[in-house]
Amino acid sequence: MIIVFCLICINGAVFKYDPPSKTNSGYSVYLLPNLWSYITCDFSKAKILASETRGDGEGFKVELNQWRPYYFASGNKDGYNCKDGLMKLFAVPLPRWKY
Repeated sequence: MIIVFCLICINGAVFKYDPPSKTNSGYSVYLLPNLWSYITCDFSKAKILASETRGDGEGFKVELNQWRPYYFASGNKDGYNCKDGLMKLFAVPLPRWKY
């Protein structure tokens, strides 16, 4: 299971997920380049952010430093979890207003 701590993203998201085990093949987190890659689960131009073991414990933080959509998906098992619609999400950070 992947848990993402980011309901309203200001400048980052924390990903936490179970490490691989006998009952779980593991997950990985990819940043997909655009909406079409997200919809079709095309990982050919995606950037891997975390391997199967990186989400254990405290997880890892992704900095969302631009005001744009960020598309994330699990690429394990040839994108099976993404294609099934189970392990993908997008986030749009809120702009920070400086006074």
